Amino acid sequence: MDDKIKMIALVLGGFFITFLISIVIFWIILSPGQQRAVQMAEVGTPQVESPMELSGGRALARAREERVPGGEVLAFADVLGESIPLEVEVHGYDWATWGMGVDEVLSHLREDGVQSPESFSPENSDFTSVVALNPDPKRFKIEYRFYNDMLFHIEVFYSDFLKNTTFNAFLLSKMSEYGRPYEQYATVDEMGKVILHAKWDTEESLIELVSRPNGFYSLFISSQLTLIRLEDARKSEERLTF
Repeated sequence: MDDKIKMIALVLGGFFITFLISIVIFWIILSPGQQRAVQMAEVGTPQVESPMELSGGRALARAREERVPGGEVLAFADVLGESIPLEVEVHGYDWATWGMGVDEVLSHLREDGVQSPESFSPENSDFTSVVALNPDPKRFKIEYRFYNDMLFHIEVFYSDFLKNTTFNAFLLSKMSEYGRPYEQYATVDEMGKVILHAKWDTEESLIELVSRPNGFYSLFISSQLTLIRLEDARKSEERLTF
């Protein structure tokens, strides 16, 4: 009886040892592939750059990754002691206010010493533009736009006098006037250069600050009320047309 038990134990032990050896051999053979799979899972699938991220698009992607300059302005505004107004009333730019007529703006420009401001009005149009070139050392052009002889849009183009002024510093100066911008973002021009934008939306006006390469700044200000009226007129015309 004892001999039979010993025989059964030896047979079972042999099967168990053989099973263990098979598992070890199987693991040795497959482990390199499994290791590679684990490594791939840990590393992840390589990302392929989209066409937008090539050439100029890469500059935009980098700008977004590093955060658009100007986003930290509020942080150091407190350090500099700059007061950022919360509710701002913007009725135009400098002395020019919404609703002024063409003759009134021209007269004011001449009083300021602007040489030969020019006015333009397309035929059969309700729009007129007045352009002042080099009104002062900091600005090389200001354009005033009118609808039905009422000022509603102003474009200010700053000269290279400010080319050494950083975007953060310029934005901070505008925040002291207009408050905190509701949007900041970057775009890329056809040369792959990053252009920075900041926008404000007050009750009376829409404002956009644009920073172009080499430190050239532009400011665009529009009357909210006139824009709404123009949009309503456009929609009415579309309904009549169709």
